[in-house]
Amino acid sequence: MIQKVLSDNRMNLLFQPYKMLSLIPIIIIGASLIGFADSTDSISPLLSILRKNYSPETPLSAKFSQTIYWSVREKEEKRKGRIILAPGDRFRVTLDKETFVSNGETFWQYSAGTNQVVVKRLADVDRSTLPSQIFTRYIAAYPFREQGRKKGVAQIAWKSDSVDAPYTTIQLWVREVDGRITRCVLIDRNDNTFTYAFTAMVFGKNLPKEMFEFDVPKNVRIVDMRK
Repeated sequence: MIQKVLSDNRMNLLFQPYKMLSLIPIIIIGASLIGFADSTDSISPLLSILRKNYSPETPLSAKFSQTIYWSVREKEEKRKGRIILAPGDRFRVTLDKETFVSNGETFWQYSAGTNQVVVKRLADVDRSTLPSQIFTRYIAAYPFREQGRKKGVAQIAWKSDSVDAPYTTIQLWVREVDGRITRCVLIDRNDNTFTYAFTAMVFGKNLPKEMFEFDVPKNVRIVDMRK
């Protein structure tokens, strides 16, 4: 049970910002990038590209690095991974020795470190933690403001004084030429900082359905929570 809780916490941290926001609270649910409006018209063309790129109907794959700075402990943690998204809440995410996979109905959470895989119905998983929520839900639902542009990259930010908001600040760096998010920084109410850097991001590529199935390795302990 302790291991399960720790593993769930790792997934929440991966998309932490989505949780709030709630993980970034970010990629998908509900809102489109309408809330992404800026006080000037200059961001409108960029907004249109972002809407298209990060639509829940657009397949996406990218590599990312995650850096978490814990302010109280003054400690920094770094990890790397890959995220692949497809319509219908299908995804495959790898983060160090952990893999999270969904075919839209079934969810697998595999840890090479514990040699265990947990299987659940996707409907039983908190939607706010799903990778498919990462870019659209929160980034889409909050009013960002442009902070500046440098070398073809626009920096936009959202800040909140509300005591109910998990994050006080969200910053995004977006390439003007193609609307790709290259960096995302989230700061919570305890001044912990979550930084995500994205590379090799590709949109619209047809992905085989096998990508969103998980073949359980031999001699792995299976915890099937669908029963």
